[in-house]
Amino acid sequence: MKRKIKTIPIVVGATAFCAVILATPGARANPITGSIGFGASGVTINSVNLSSATSFEVASPITEVETGTYAAIPIFTPVTFNGFVFNPPAPSVIPLWTFDVGPVGDQIVYSFDATSVTSSFNAVLNEWDIGGSGMAMVTGYSDTPGTWNVNLSQSGASFVFDSSEATTPAVKDGGSTIAILGSVFIGLGAFGRKLRC
Repeated sequence: MKRKIKTIPIVVGATAFCAVILATPGARANPITGSIGFGASGVTINSVNLSSATSFEVASPITEVETGTYAAIPIFTPVTFNGFVFNPPAPSVIPLWTFDVGPVGDQIVYSFDATSVTSSFNAVLNEWDIGGSGMAMVTGYSDTPGTWNVNLSQSGASFVFDSSEATTPAVKDGGSTIAILGSVFIGLGAFGRKLRC
């Protein structure tokens, strides 16, 4: 019995140390929040008839609307957007888009991998609704699951292109559970010492 009581302070010390390390903000990256929208100077599809189109390319995409983690991105930042086959849907597009912000050597890289692609043609509106799920990535943040969509339409010679990515923020613990667990172990250690006296 005495051996078990003597080992409690060692466990308490290790647990308290872990609680402090895990509660420190820099100990783990934060999830990505918010959304980002893009504009483009033009979209080229591989068919004159939009309903029979199977793929498209985007000319000069730029950032437009940003919220959350993306809010600090300067508007009109150039983006690399990978065109893809949407009819039938490609299994994935990696990366779907990517760009970086900041001076060389200290850049923050933003990207999104589309891990699933779905598409449907709306004959009434003469447009494709293309989207799916994927993984958002930003330097300094944890990779975060999200969704994306593209609306591809044609009115004469004009195209409308819009893409947005939105993530569902994870419920953050902030280390409080481990801190509470550490406090419990410290209390047990003190209680064990009191029993020995």
